[in-house]
Amino acid sequence: MRNALLCLALTALPASAQERVLSPERASGYDGILTQCVTFTRAQFANDMCAPLATSVAGMAAQAGLKHRHLGLIEWGFGTDQYAPTPDGLAFIAPLNLTFYIRATTDPDSGAVWASLYREVPEGRLVIWEDWGIGAGEQSVIRDGLSTGLARKLEPVFKALEEAN
Repeated sequence: MRNALLCLALTALPASAQERVLSPERASGYDGILTQCVTFTRAQFANDMCAPLATSVAGMAAQAGLKHRHLGLIEWGFGTDQYAPTPDGLAFIAPLNLTFYIRATTDPDSGAVWASLYREVPEGRLVIWEDWGIGAGEQSVIRDGLSTGLARKLEPVFKALEEAN
């Protein structure tokens, strides 16, 4: 009964859209983007999303006048659970981090990618922008659809970074 009341209460609340917009004012002061993929799966079709996402970001970063460095794909949930280290001697003064968190299942095939753009602050991380995508069906359709879809969602983000630059 309690669950039914909670469900009823949640459906009675007014729906509000969450904005996923980065304004040029909030995008100013950054000179580069560090990307990495964090995977929670060993499903190859899902992990294959990392390379095209990094390639898309590299092109958008160059167009926005930002440096870009891709730190690669790391696994979580299989022992280490640590972000890729930032290389020594990196020529970025004020970088943003863009991490793609990848999850997937097989049988049935499905995948999800959450993208988080943030900057490091003394207290931890300040999220500037985030979005996600989810898909199910044929592995190649999931892989291509999610990597292309998230790249499209990042276009206005990089436009704001370009305008702020």
